[in-house]
Amino acid sequence: FGGVLLSKSWKTMDRHVPMHPLPEELQKMSRNETVCKYCGVSYLILHEFKMLEEKVKAMEEKVKFYEGSVERENQLQEKLRCLSQDFDQCTAASESKTERIKKLHLELEQKQDAIQNLYEQLRCLQKDKEASHRQLQLLRKTVEWHRSVLTKAFALLPSIREQLKSVKAALLGNLHKWTVLKEQTSLQIYNMSKTALAELSSLNQSLAERHREN
Repeated sequence: FGGVLLSKSWKTMDRHVPMHPLPEELQKMSRNETVCKYCGVSYLILHEFKMLEEKVKAMEEKVKFYEGSVERENQLQEKLRCLSQDFDQCTAASESKTERIKKLHLELEQKQDAIQNLYEQLRCLQKDKEASHRQLQLLRKTVEWHRSVLTKAFALLPSIREQLKSVKAALLGNLHKWTVLKEQTSLQIYNMSKTALAELSSLNQSLAERHREN
C-alpha cells in the first residue's frame, strides 16, 4: 500500500511543473542551509525531487545505452571479425601483389636493359648510316665527275675522229712520199754505185797500163 502511494506521489510530482523557477540565490544555497534541523527534510523538497527525477532519467538513458551496448558489441565483434578476414585477405593479396610487383620490376629492368641495348645498336646503326651517307655522297660526286668527263669526251669524240682521220691521211701521204723517196734514193744510190764502180774499173785499168809502161 505504501508502495502504491509512493508511486502515485511520484507520478503526481512527475506531472507537476513549477510555475516559477527557484531564485538563483536559493539554487546556490547548500543542502545544510535548506535542511530542517529537527526532521532532516529539505525545505526545497520539490526542487530536490525534480533534481532526482532528472538524475533518474539520466540513469535510465545510461541503462538503455548499456543495454544496447551488448548488441552493439556483438555487431562490432562481427564487424571486427569481417574486418580481420578482409585484412587477412588484403594481406595475402598484398603479398601476392608485392611478389607480382617484384616480378614486374624485374621484367621492367630486363626490358630497360633490352631497350638500352637496342638504343646502343640504333646509335651504331645511325653512325653506320651517316658513314654510308657520306660515302654515298662521295660516290655520287665521283659518278658525277666521271659522267661529266664522259659527256665531254663524247662531245669531243667527233672532233677526235676527224683529227684521227686527218692524221691517218697525213701519215698515209707521208708514207707514200717516203716510199717514193726511198725508191728514188735507192735508184740514185744504185746509179751512183754503178758509176763509181765504172770509174773505179777505169782507174784500175789506167793504173795497170802505167805499171806496164814503167
